[in-house]
Amino acid sequence: MKASDLVVQCLEAEGVEYIFGIPGEETIDLIDSLSRSSIQFVVTRHEQGAAFMADVYGRLTGKPGVCLATLGPGATNLITGVANAHLDRSPLIAITGQTDRSQLHKESHQNIDTIQLYKGITKYNQQIASAHTIPEIIRKAFALATTDSFGAVHLQLPVDVARDTVVGSPLPIGRKAKVCTDKSSLHTAAQLIMEAKRPIILVGNGAVRSRAWKEIRQLVEKANLPLVNTFMAKGFLPFDHPLNLFTVGGSFDPDGLLPLHEADLVIPIGFDFVEFDSKFWNEDKSRKVLSINTTYAETDAHFPVELDLVGDLRETIKALSNLLNRRPEPVDYEQIRVRRMKKLRAIPSEQELPHKVMWTLSKKLPKESIVISDVGLHKIWVSFWYQPKLPGQTIIFNGLASMGASLPGALASCLVKPNCPVVIITGDGGFLMNAQELETAKRLGLSFTIIIFNDQRYSLIEKHQCNANLAVTQISITNPDFNLFAQSFGVAYRRVTNTEEFPQALTEAVDSGELNLMEIVIRNPIRETK
Repeated sequence: MKASDLVVQCLEAEGVEYIFGIPGEETIDLIDSLSRSSIQFVVTRHEQGAAFMADVYGRLTGKPGVCLATLGPGATNLITGVANAHLDRSPLIAITGQTDRSQLHKESHQNIDTIQLYKGITKYNQQIASAHTIPEIIRKAFALATTDSFGAVHLQLPVDVARDTVVGSPLPIGRKAKVCTDKSSLHTAAQLIMEAKRPIILVGNGAVRSRAWKEIRQLVEKANLPLVNTFMAKGFLPFDHPLNLFTVGGSFDPDGLLPLHEADLVIPIGFDFVEFDSKFWNEDKSRKVLSINTTYAETDAHFPVELDLVGDLRETIKALSNLLNRRPEPVDYEQIRVRRMKKLRAIPSEQELPHKVMWTLSKKLPKESIVISDVGLHKIWVSFWYQPKLPGQTIIFNGLASMGASLPGALASCLVKPNCPVVIITGDGGFLMNAQELETAKRLGLSFTIIIFNDQRYSLIEKHQCNANLAVTQISITNPDFNLFAQSFGVAYRRVTNTEEFPQALTEAVDSGELNLMEIVIRNPIRETK
């Protein structure tokens, strides 16, 4: 058979449903093989969008999302999305074409060393230099993308290898044994928790990857342990749960950091260091850390690990729960919760449009809704004010934190979970970075709601300039007429200028079953978020 046919057979054996990308001269054999397969090739309008789609597919399914690009500019266009998956530890396989191997030793058309380019943003980075190695390389790629800390993988397929004749078949996929921490360490961990005066759980993105929401809730309730979550781990406890102390992250108001400041033992579960620098909550290094994760904790002066519990998160948490008794009521934390609840439950005033948007989303969206935040000042609003009803349904990019990922992410979300309403929250800056994927969404017949905060500026940078007492400069932008823009793609349009208009506009958009673009005009976002 042709080697590209074997590549596709191996991808089918790994359970690949979609490949996102753009065809190129050096990938036409692979495209031809895909056309006769069960895999749907989703043609995008930019390779960056394809990588973001693969990233979000991986977040929602736990299986690697796959993206494809040709050599040269195609491969370089994928890089931002691949790096985004790498730092957020989302399972992703990037496949790029390459020129004929006989041309690699010299300067040739569109030939750059993409193996070197991808070296720092992948767990595994390999050229398929010989057709007979295809089954081994693809099996290894998928295994590594979903082992320990998940991540991105890059495979390069030269055009002459894709056209080779080969005999082979996919390798079998063995079952992975669930690894739990040894009993002695579990007993030590239980003792640390029971002896601590003010322990608190810090749940992170790794707990989402492990789908450990049921086990974590059981741990919280069995031992009466309060919980805070990072931006990327919203929804592990319901809003009204008495042990939910809500979101922490960044270097923002002291009230947000207070739960961790009060602790003498912090229990990070599935915590990634890109989520929340420990120097913000353990500057004096006085809080002990009991780390529970799939890999050993990174060395950090402000993350003094008393004990590392390493293994399958769900199995480890279940085993630890069995060793714990109910602790006394956390009185100090209850006072913190009351103060934070008061802020979150307050009905926003007419001047607080961003807060009103998040407040309304929390109240009105169906519980199964997927909410995706782009990157900008609105990410802070989503992180602190939006309260999801279920875990694993809120996507916030917080590692590489690349702008422009939300719209491509919505397409992947609709494909993965077609019965869940999808809402993306973006700024005018981030939206226009990948706005061309509106055509892809329309072509695929997908329905979701886009909320664009239009303030004609890079307002998060403005906020940082103000905080640093610097002049506000070089942050102003102009935008198209978003109504005409939406019309040109055949997308329904709504415009909101005040707090009274948004609830009805949201209900109409979500219930319409159409692709919607909603423009929210923000005149002074820095003042409105104070």
